[in-house]
Amino acid sequence: MIKAAMIFVIVVLGYALSQAMSDKDHDPNNLLIVEVNTSPERTKLLRGQLDSFEAANPGMTVDVISLSWGQAFEKIAMMVAGGKAPDVVEMPDFWLSRYVSAGQIADMTPYINEDDFDDDLEADTFDYGSINETLYTIPYGYYLRALIYNKKLFAEAGIEKPPLTLDDFYNTAAKLSELPGVSGFCHHGGRGGPVFFYWIMTTMNGNVDFFDEAGNSTFYNQGAIDGLTLIRDIYKNGYAPKDSVNWGLNETVSGFYSGTCAMLHLTPDSLAALNTRMDPDDFASTPMPLGPSGKSFPHLGYIGWSVMEQSTKKAAAFKLVEHLLERENHKQWAELSGLVPIYKEILEDIFDEDGIGAGWLKTTQDDRWSYMINPNYLPEIAEFDSITVVQSGQAMMLGEKTPEETAKMWADFLTAAQKKYIAENENPENESKANE
Repeated sequence: MIKAAMIFVIVVLGYALSQAMSDKDHDPNNLLIVEVNTSPERTKLLRGQLDSFEAANPGMTVDVISLSWGQAFEKIAMMVAGGKAPDVVEMPDFWLSRYVSAGQIADMTPYINEDDFDDDLEADTFDYGSINETLYTIPYGYYLRALIYNKKLFAEAGIEKPPLTLDDFYNTAAKLSELPGVSGFCHHGGRGGPVFFYWIMTTMNGNVDFFDEAGNSTFYNQGAIDGLTLIRDIYKNGYAPKDSVNWGLNETVSGFYSGTCAMLHLTPDSLAALNTRMDPDDFASTPMPLGPSGKSFPHLGYIGWSVMEQSTKKAAAFKLVEHLLERENHKQWAELSGLVPIYKEILEDIFDEDGIGAGWLKTTQDDRWSYMINPNYLPEIAEFDSITVVQSGQAMMLGEKTPEETAKMWADFLTAAQKKYIAENENPENESKANE
């Protein structure tokens, strides 16, 4: 009898909780936002900005779910499949095409335009978050690459200044590797590393474009092959640690602050880890080296805020996105996250030309450096980046494939994806079928 009563109570409580959650889902004054790149400090700042939104909009409440990066994509997919999609979601650039092709991201164009923002907004912000001229996400910051170098190791090797060109980069890596127990460059061969390959291939090509007018990949070009050959030779000749072929971000950062290697290809959000483990006077940043054309194309990634198509509260959700991107909120976010901000004047507040941020600041101010943006509109690009390029890039570094074979493999894949995309978008009927 007692057992039956307990079961009854559990069922009633479970029903009540389910009903309460359902009521919350349908409450027009309650929003749900999901962050996918969380930390305690970051979540605390986000919660504070959500509180200020609630205070400015009496009656509105915003709940936040913080997901770990490694599980976020799958968990959001489960939420969407279960009809419990968030209203606002943090959107990395290489996820965007997947959600757009599945019809799961709302078009921001009817609700938000550049006139709603400060006129100091980076000119291409809305372009970066658009696919087929439709705005699907607004970046809240940029992951721009620069070269970090260990000033103490440079001095020990008798090197007076950081490399300006790719020839300098190779020779500097070789010279540094003559120091006992030191390799010149921290290669990032694991997940997240493909953008280095893209940078060196486009920079050696002297052209930032991934495709020609016919939709053929520029990775067929000799410059792209020469770029892969250069980084393969750095590794083969021992100018990068042997196990760096498998390194992810944490391992490359650790390799740098431990003195295992003396140069590192990095985004500014990782500086916090270096600042806690190194004397700030012992390392500095410089722009990514220039190629034979006198140009360099460092990768620019972004992460932003999107509104889900399933949301029944889109107007309020778009209003929340605008709130999070207001200048003062954005400045707090950029300073904590270590990202290049979307407002130009804030950049100079965060990156000092005489400090560790000099490399990023110069990259944004000198026209010898132009941003390389991955073709994130291609639905295949996320899997290509995270699996295909990682595995085949490792095989090339280990001598199992040649740079020529590797460049052709990547070019074949990208060309097929680009021509498929062009065909589908030239024929609306085909595109509709592709999205079903």
